Amino acid sequence: MAVKLHGGIDILVSNAAVNPFFGSLMDVTEEVWDKGFSPYNVSKTALLGLNNTLAIELAPRNIRVNCLAPGLIKTSFSRMLWMDKEKEESMKETLRIRRLGEPEDCAGIVSFLCSEDASYITGETVVVGGGTPSRL
Repeated sequence: MAVKLHGGIDILVSNAAVNPFFGSLMDVTEEVWDKGFSPYNVSKTALLGLNNTLAIELAPRNIRVNCLAPGLIKTSFSRMLWMDKEKEESMKETLRIRRLGEPEDCAGIVSFLCSEDASYITGETVVVGGGTPSRL
Protein backbone atom coordinates (compact mmCIF):
# COMPACT_ATOMS: atom_id res chain seq x y z
CA MET A 1 0.00 0.00 0.00
CA ALA A 2 2.84 2.42 0.78
CA VAL A 3 4.21 2.00 -2.72
CA LYS A 4 0.85 3.06 -4.18
CA LEU A 5 0.60 6.06 -1.88
CA HIS A 6 4.19 7.25 -1.89
CA GLY A 7 5.87 5.69 -4.91
CA GLY A 8 8.26 3.53 -2.88
CA ILE A 9 9.87 3.26 0.47
CA ASP A 10 13.42 4.29 1.25
CA ILE A 11 14.93 3.86 4.69
CA LEU A 12 18.02 5.61 6.02
CA VAL A 13 19.67 4.42 9.20
CA SER A 14 22.40 6.62 10.60
CA ASN A 15 24.53 5.57 13.54
CA ALA A 16 27.27 7.35 15.46
CA ALA A 17 28.83 4.30 17.14
CA VAL A 18 29.33 3.52 20.80
CA ASN A 19 30.86 5.47 23.64
CA PRO A 20 33.80 3.59 25.26
CA PHE A 21 32.78 4.79 28.73
CA PHE A 22 29.87 4.01 31.01
CA GLY A 23 29.23 6.18 34.03
CA SER A 24 28.96 9.73 35.25
CA LEU A 25 30.55 12.59 33.32
CA MET A 26 32.34 13.50 36.55
CA ASP A 27 34.12 10.11 36.47
CA VAL A 28 35.52 10.39 32.94
CA THR A 29 39.28 10.05 32.89
CA GLU A 30 41.45 12.24 30.69
CA GLU A 31 42.38 9.16 28.64
CA VAL A 32 38.71 8.37 27.89
CA TRP A 33 37.99 12.03 27.15
CA ASP A 34 40.88 12.11 24.65
CA LYS A 35 39.62 8.96 22.87
CA GLY A 36 36.50 10.71 21.44
CA PHE A 37 34.08 11.36 24.37
CA SER A 38 33.25 14.88 23.15
CA PRO A 39 33.08 14.04 19.41
CA TYR A 40 30.82 11.08 20.23
CA ASN A 41 28.34 13.29 22.08
CA VAL A 42 28.48 15.96 19.40
CA SER A 43 27.83 13.38 16.66
CA LYS A 44 24.74 12.06 18.48
CA THR A 45 23.41 15.59 18.98
CA ALA A 46 24.03 16.33 15.30
CA LEU A 47 21.92 13.30 14.33
CA LEU A 48 19.03 14.65 16.39
CA GLY A 49 19.28 18.00 14.60
CA LEU A 50 19.50 16.29 11.21
CA ASN A 51 16.41 14.24 12.06
CA ASN A 52 14.41 17.36 12.91
CA THR A 53 15.60 19.32 9.88
CA LEU A 54 14.95 16.51 7.41
CA ALA A 55 11.52 15.84 8.90
CA ILE A 56 10.54 19.46 8.20
CA GLU A 57 12.12 19.58 4.74
CA LEU A 58 10.78 16.24 3.53
CA ALA A 59 7.27 16.36 5.02
CA PRO A 60 5.82 18.12 1.94
CA ARG A 61 6.95 15.09 -0.10
CA ASN A 62 5.17 12.78 2.34
CA ILE A 63 8.50 11.39 3.55
CA ARG A 64 8.73 10.70 7.25
CA VAL A 65 11.99 10.98 9.18
CA ASN A 66 12.37 9.63 12.69
CA CYS A 67 15.29 8.79 14.95
CA LEU A 68 16.03 5.75 17.09
CA ALA A 69 18.18 6.49 20.14
CA PRO A 70 19.31 3.15 21.56
CA GLY A 71 20.76 2.77 24.99
CA LEU A 72 23.21 -0.02 25.72
CA ILE A 73 22.41 -2.73 23.19
CA LYS A 74 24.29 -6.01 23.48
CA THR A 75 26.15 -6.21 20.17
CA SER A 76 29.69 -7.18 19.25
CA PHE A 77 30.41 -3.47 18.78
CA SER A 78 29.54 -2.69 22.41
CA ARG A 79 31.21 -5.83 23.73
CA MET A 80 33.84 -3.85 25.66
CA LEU A 81 31.05 -2.49 27.86
CA TRP A 82 29.46 -5.83 28.82
CA MET A 83 32.09 -8.58 28.44
CA ASP A 84 33.16 -8.21 32.05
CA LYS A 85 30.31 -9.73 34.08
CA GLU A 86 30.92 -7.43 37.06
CA LYS A 87 30.73 -4.37 34.81
CA GLU A 88 27.61 -5.78 33.12
CA GLU A 89 25.88 -6.28 36.48
CA SER A 90 26.78 -2.73 37.49
CA MET A 91 25.26 -1.37 34.29
CA LYS A 92 22.09 -3.41 34.78
CA GLU A 93 21.61 -1.69 38.15
CA THR A 94 21.23 1.67 36.37
CA LEU A 95 18.49 0.33 34.09
CA ARG A 96 14.89 0.24 35.28
CA ILE A 97 14.34 -2.96 33.28
CA ARG A 98 17.49 -4.51 34.84
CA ARG A 99 18.81 -6.07 31.63
CA LEU A 100 20.87 -4.96 28.67
CA GLY A 101 19.13 -4.37 25.39
CA GLU A 102 19.20 -6.85 22.53
CA PRO A 103 19.18 -5.90 18.82
CA GLU A 104 15.62 -7.24 18.62
CA ASP A 105 14.55 -4.54 21.08
CA CYS A 106 15.39 -1.96 18.40
CA ALA A 107 14.21 -3.95 15.39
CA GLY A 108 10.55 -3.87 16.39
CA ILE A 109 10.57 -0.10 16.82
CA VAL A 110 12.27 0.37 13.44
CA SER A 111 9.71 -1.93 11.80
CA PHE A 112 6.90 0.07 13.36
CA LEU A 113 8.35 3.43 12.31
CA CYS A 114 8.70 2.15 8.73
CA SER A 115 5.15 0.82 8.65
CA GLU A 116 1.85 2.42 7.70
CA ASP A 117 0.89 2.24 11.38
CA ALA A 118 3.36 5.12 11.90
CA SER A 119 2.22 7.12 8.86
CA TYR A 120 1.47 10.21 10.97
CA ILE A 121 4.75 10.18 12.92
CA THR A 122 7.67 12.31 11.77
CA GLY A 123 10.45 14.28 13.43
CA GLU A 124 10.38 12.11 16.55
CA THR A 125 13.16 10.45 18.50
CA VAL A 126 12.34 7.14 20.16
CA VAL A 127 14.62 6.19 23.05
CA VAL A 128 15.14 2.44 23.45
CA GLY A 129 17.14 2.45 26.66
CA GLY A 130 15.62 0.10 29.17
CA GLY A 131 14.23 2.94 31.23
CA THR A 132 17.55 4.71 31.60
CA PRO A 133 17.06 8.43 32.02
CA SER A 134 17.57 9.89 28.55
CA ARG A 135 20.52 12.18 28.04
CA LEU A 136 19.30 13.55 24.71
